[in-house]
Amino acid sequence: MKKSAIVLALAFLPTLANANLVVNGSFESDTQAAGTWNIYDNLTGWTGGRSGIELRNNVAGAASDGVNFVELDTTKNSSMYQIVSTSADTWYTLSFDYSPREGVSAESNQIKVWWNHDLLTSPPLKGDGGPLGSGNSWASYSFKVLGTGSDKLLFDALGANDSYGGSLDNVNVSAVPEPETYGMMLAGLGLMGFMARRRKNNQV
Repeated sequence: MKKSAIVLALAFLPTLANANLVVNGSFESDTQAAGTWNIYDNLTGWTGGRSGIELRNNVAGAASDGVNFVELDTTKNSSMYQIVSTSADTWYTLSFDYSPREGVSAESNQIKVWWNHDLLTSPPLKGDGGPLGSGNSWASYSFKVLGTGSDKLLFDALGANDSYGGSLDNVNVSAVPEPETYGMMLAGLGLMGFMARRRKNNQV
Protein backbone atom coordinates (compact mmCIF):
# COMPACT_ATOMS: atom_id res chain seq x y z
CA MET A 1 0.00 0.00 0.00
CA LYS A 2 2.80 2.39 0.83
CA LYS A 3 4.41 1.79 -2.55
CA SER A 4 1.08 2.42 -4.31
CA ALA A 5 0.67 5.71 -2.47
CA ILE A 6 4.15 6.85 -3.47
CA VAL A 7 3.51 5.97 -7.11
CA LEU A 8 0.20 7.84 -7.00
CA ALA A 9 1.83 10.98 -5.63
CA LEU A 10 4.83 10.92 -7.93
CA ALA A 11 2.62 10.37 -10.98
CA PHE A 12 1.50 13.99 -10.80
CA LEU A 13 4.90 15.58 -10.21
CA PRO A 14 5.72 15.96 -13.95
CA THR A 15 2.50 17.94 -14.43
CA LEU A 16 3.46 20.41 -11.72
CA ALA A 17 7.01 20.72 -13.03
CA ASN A 18 6.31 20.93 -16.75
CA ALA A 19 9.22 20.66 -19.14
CA ASN A 20 10.54 23.86 -20.65
CA LEU A 21 9.16 24.29 -24.18
CA VAL A 22 11.95 26.71 -25.09
CA VAL A 23 14.91 25.13 -26.85
CA ASN A 24 18.23 26.18 -25.31
CA GLY A 25 16.60 28.56 -22.85
CA SER A 26 19.80 29.01 -20.83
CA PHE A 27 22.06 29.17 -23.92
CA GLU A 28 24.20 26.25 -22.76
CA SER A 29 23.77 24.25 -26.00
CA ASP A 30 26.36 26.40 -27.79
CA THR A 31 29.96 26.06 -26.61
CA GLN A 32 31.69 29.27 -25.60
CA ALA A 33 35.06 29.14 -23.89
CA ALA A 34 35.20 30.40 -20.32
CA GLY A 35 35.81 34.13 -20.08
CA THR A 36 35.13 34.75 -23.79
CA TRP A 37 32.35 36.08 -26.00
CA ASN A 38 31.42 35.99 -29.67
CA ILE A 39 28.70 37.20 -32.01
CA TYR A 40 26.69 34.57 -33.89
CA ASP A 41 24.07 34.86 -36.61
CA ASN A 42 21.97 32.30 -34.74
CA LEU A 43 22.15 30.07 -31.68
CA THR A 44 20.67 26.61 -31.14
CA GLY A 45 16.90 27.15 -31.12
CA TRP A 46 17.21 30.91 -31.65
CA THR A 47 17.19 33.01 -34.82
CA GLY A 48 19.29 36.15 -34.58
CA GLY A 49 18.09 39.53 -35.77
CA ARG A 50 19.68 42.29 -37.81
CA SER A 51 23.05 42.13 -36.01
CA GLY A 52 23.12 38.62 -34.60
CA ILE A 53 23.33 37.43 -30.97
CA GLU A 54 26.24 37.96 -28.60
CA LEU A 55 26.97 34.87 -26.50
CA ARG A 56 29.00 35.45 -23.35
CA ASN A 57 30.58 32.96 -20.95
CA ASN A 58 30.86 34.79 -17.64
CA VAL A 59 32.21 37.99 -19.22
CA ALA A 60 31.33 41.32 -17.58
CA GLY A 61 29.21 39.41 -15.09
CA ALA A 62 28.16 35.83 -14.40
CA ALA A 63 25.23 33.93 -15.91
CA SER A 64 22.10 33.46 -13.83
CA ASP A 65 21.83 29.80 -14.91
CA GLY A 66 24.82 27.80 -16.10
CA VAL A 67 27.74 29.73 -17.59
CA ASN A 68 26.38 31.33 -20.77
CA PHE A 69 24.07 34.28 -21.27
CA VAL A 70 23.28 36.59 -24.18
CA GLU A 71 23.45 40.30 -24.95
CA LEU A 72 21.48 41.78 -27.83
CA ASP A 73 23.40 45.01 -28.43
CA THR A 74 26.16 43.32 -30.43
CA THR A 75 27.78 45.86 -32.77
CA LYS A 76 24.43 47.64 -32.60
CA ASN A 77 20.95 46.83 -31.33
CA SER A 78 19.74 43.43 -32.44
CA SER A 79 17.08 40.86 -31.55
CA MET A 80 16.43 37.14 -31.35
CA TYR A 81 13.34 34.97 -31.59
CA GLN A 82 12.16 31.40 -31.29
CA ILE A 83 8.99 29.69 -32.50
CA VAL A 84 7.58 27.80 -29.51
CA SER A 85 5.34 24.78 -30.07
CA THR A 86 2.33 25.03 -27.76
CA SER A 87 -1.23 23.74 -27.49
CA ALA A 88 -3.89 26.07 -28.81
CA ASP A 89 -6.01 27.91 -26.21
CA THR A 90 -3.71 26.80 -23.39
CA TRP A 91 -2.19 29.22 -20.90
CA TYR A 92 1.56 29.21 -20.32
CA THR A 93 3.98 30.92 -18.00
CA LEU A 94 6.83 32.73 -19.76
CA SER A 95 9.73 33.55 -17.46
CA PHE A 96 13.28 34.80 -17.98
CA ASP A 97 16.09 36.64 -16.22
CA TYR A 98 17.24 40.12 -17.24
CA SER A 99 20.25 42.16 -16.15
CA PRO A 100 21.47 45.60 -17.20
CA ARG A 101 25.05 45.72 -18.47
CA GLU A 102 27.56 47.07 -15.94
CA GLY A 103 28.78 50.59 -16.60
CA VAL A 104 25.89 51.27 -19.00
CA SER A 105 23.01 53.69 -18.46
CA ALA A 106 19.42 52.53 -18.17
CA GLU A 107 18.50 54.10 -21.50
CA SER A 108 21.01 51.89 -23.32
CA ASN A 109 20.02 48.70 -21.44
CA GLN A 110 16.50 48.50 -22.83
CA ILE A 111 14.87 45.29 -24.03
CA LYS A 112 11.35 44.71 -25.33
CA VAL A 113 9.68 41.29 -25.13
CA TRP A 114 6.97 40.14 -27.53
CA TRP A 115 4.70 37.09 -27.58
CA ASN A 116 3.38 36.96 -31.13
CA HIS A 117 1.96 40.46 -31.68
CA ASP A 118 1.57 41.23 -27.97
CA LEU A 119 4.14 43.52 -26.37
CA LEU A 120 4.66 42.18 -22.84
CA THR A 121 7.02 44.87 -21.56
CA SER A 122 5.70 48.41 -21.71
CA PRO A 123 7.73 50.35 -20.80
CA PRO A 124 10.74 48.26 -21.90
CA LEU A 125 12.92 46.49 -19.38
CA LYS A 126 15.82 48.71 -18.39
CA GLY A 127 18.11 49.42 -15.49
CA ASP A 128 21.26 51.30 -14.60
CA GLY A 129 24.18 48.90 -14.79
CA GLY A 130 26.14 50.45 -11.95
CA PRO A 131 29.92 50.88 -11.93
CA LEU A 132 32.29 48.81 -14.04
CA GLY A 133 33.23 45.63 -12.27
CA SER A 134 29.89 45.34 -10.50
CA GLY A 135 28.85 42.38 -12.66
CA ASN A 136 25.32 41.34 -13.51
CA SER A 137 22.33 42.10 -11.33
CA TRP A 138 19.72 39.57 -12.44
CA ALA A 139 15.99 40.06 -11.96
CA SER A 140 13.37 37.45 -12.87
CA TYR A 141 10.28 38.34 -14.88
CA SER A 142 7.17 36.25 -15.47
CA PHE A 143 4.17 36.65 -17.78
CA LYS A 144 1.05 34.61 -18.49
CA VAL A 145 0.70 34.00 -22.24
CA LEU A 146 -1.84 32.18 -24.38
CA GLY A 147 -0.67 29.45 -26.74
CA THR A 148 -1.98 29.27 -30.29
CA GLY A 149 -0.14 26.10 -31.36
CA SER A 150 2.88 27.92 -32.78
CA ASP A 151 4.00 31.09 -31.05
CA LYS A 152 6.79 33.60 -31.68
CA LEU A 153 8.81 34.68 -28.65
CA LEU A 154 10.90 37.76 -29.52
CA PHE A 155 13.45 39.75 -27.52
CA ASP A 156 14.42 43.10 -29.05
CA ALA A 157 17.12 45.52 -27.87
CA LEU A 158 16.80 49.28 -28.14
CA GLY A 159 18.56 52.39 -26.91
CA ALA A 160 21.99 53.60 -28.00
CA ASN A 161 23.79 51.53 -30.64
CA ASP A 162 26.97 51.40 -28.56
CA SER A 163 27.55 47.60 -28.47
CA TYR A 164 26.65 47.52 -24.76
CA GLY A 165 23.18 46.54 -23.56
CA GLY A 166 20.95 44.38 -21.39
CA SER A 167 21.52 40.65 -20.91
CA LEU A 168 19.16 37.67 -20.89
CA ASP A 169 19.28 34.16 -19.44
CA ASN A 170 17.12 31.28 -18.19
CA VAL A 171 14.21 31.64 -20.64
CA ASN A 172 11.35 29.26 -19.87
CA VAL A 173 7.86 28.58 -21.22
CA SER A 174 5.80 25.98 -19.37
CA ALA A 175 2.11 25.15 -19.14
CA VAL A 176 0.10 26.55 -16.25
CA PRO A 177 -1.14 23.52 -14.22
CA GLU A 178 -4.91 23.18 -13.97
CA PRO A 179 -6.31 23.77 -10.44
CA GLU A 180 -7.52 20.18 -10.17
CA THR A 181 -3.97 18.99 -10.71
CA TYR A 182 -2.89 20.58 -7.44
CA GLY A 183 -5.78 18.91 -5.63
CA MET A 184 -4.89 15.48 -6.96
CA MET A 185 -1.24 16.00 -6.10
CA LEU A 186 -2.06 17.03 -2.53
CA ALA A 187 -4.40 14.06 -2.18
CA GLY A 188 -1.66 11.72 -3.32
CA LEU A 189 0.87 13.22 -0.91
CA GLY A 190 -1.67 13.05 1.91
CA LEU A 191 -2.32 9.39 1.20
CA MET A 192 1.39 8.70 1.17
CA GLY A 193 1.79 10.38 4.57
CA PHE A 194 -1.18 8.49 6.01
CA MET A 195 0.15 5.13 4.87
CA ALA A 196 3.60 5.95 6.26
CA ARG A 197 2.10 6.76 9.66
CA ARG A 198 -0.06 3.61 9.57
CA ARG A 199 2.94 1.46 8.76
CA LYS A 200 4.91 3.02 11.61
CA ASN A 201 2.04 2.42 14.07
CA ASN A 202 1.73 -1.20 12.97
CA GLN A 203 5.42 -1.73 13.56
CA VAL A 204 5.09 -0.29 17.06
